[in-house]
Amino acid sequence: MRILWLTENYPPRRGGMAQACDRIVHNLRKAGLTVDLVFFSCAAAATRVIERQNGREIVAAMSESHAHDLNCLYNLLTSPANRQDYTHIVAFGGNLPVIALPVFKAWLGCRAITLFRGNDFDLGVFVPQRRLALYDAIAASDAICVLSGEMQQRVASLRPRADIRLIANGIDLDMWQPQAFDVDNARKWRAENGSATKPVVGLIGQFKNKKGGLFFLENVLAAGLENAMQFLVVGDIEPALQSWLSEKQQILKVCIVPFTDRFDLISHYLACDFIALPSHYDGMPNVLLEAGALGLPVIAARTGGISEVLPAEMRALTFHPGDAEGCRQALLNACTMSADNRQTAGKALQKKISGDFAVARETSAYIQLINSI
Repeated sequence: MRILWLTENYPPRRGGMAQACDRIVHNLRKAGLTVDLVFFSCAAAATRVIERQNGREIVAAMSESHAHDLNCLYNLLTSPANRQDYTHIVAFGGNLPVIALPVFKAWLGCRAITLFRGNDFDLGVFVPQRRLALYDAIAASDAICVLSGEMQQRVASLRPRADIRLIANGIDLDMWQPQAFDVDNARKWRAENGSATKPVVGLIGQFKNKKGGLFFLENVLAAGLENAMQFLVVGDIEPALQSWLSEKQQILKVCIVPFTDRFDLISHYLACDFIALPSHYDGMPNVLLEAGALGLPVIAARTGGISEVLPAEMRALTFHPGDAEGCRQALLNACTMSADNRQTAGKALQKKISGDFAVARETSAYIQLINSI
């Protein structure tokens, strides 16, 4: 088998989708599959081909003309120097992979799989210009892969005949382990910034509208909890949230840390008592698995894969997405939760993550999916 993997989300791009793409492709190659990954990049000045173990990495320059970009990519893939006989094509993350999949499947004569993450479906289905491409990709796919039962039901209700598989995100628990210096750095941060009486709530990742960061912090103020909690914000902050935080800096205690390399994040996680996931809609954020693997409870909206991962011990910390009253109640519950109960909830989530979301299970499921079609 040789797989052609198309994506707009891959390192050095930031975010959970790029991280997930890197993890899945790396582990498929490690398992012996040959994967040629095409990364559509606005930052690339010219298209280049890089040889990797068990595959190639094709960094495809993106222009304002998607039609031009895809025609040029097809020329490259079928050139005498680069032509391969592909058995499968995979669309993962972004608009161009979804547009390309039906045509490339026919022209290359291979099987097709579309991997829907959060935005690809949640946003694409409501954008008229993208919806037709989305439906074409679903119709052309021999299998659709989603992250949650909620999304599985939504796709199935629109396209009942589609073969829709559920494969949740995974986490490499051997790699995601705190070291002594992580613990020391967390303690140092708490000593310099923390309060013994106020729980620290972490917001980690890329703060887009869908992630609900502004909604969450507005409800902290609406609940009158600005003096009962403090916040550690780590990542890329959208301008609206940055402006709001600047206005509220005298009211709300917030420490902002710029985007940090993933494995440098562990000390920031450990400095927190809770991690917040107030998304209005989502797939299965890596932050949820990372927090859970470290035994940290989360204050979260019950959306997408989040609601399917959280144990019963964390029910009081959850709310329906966009429900302001429910969010304020979850915040109040967090403020009054004892340290022992926090630890119990965190350990319950940790047990579930280690039991059901190990990366070996994720890789095995994708291999089974590929073999099955």
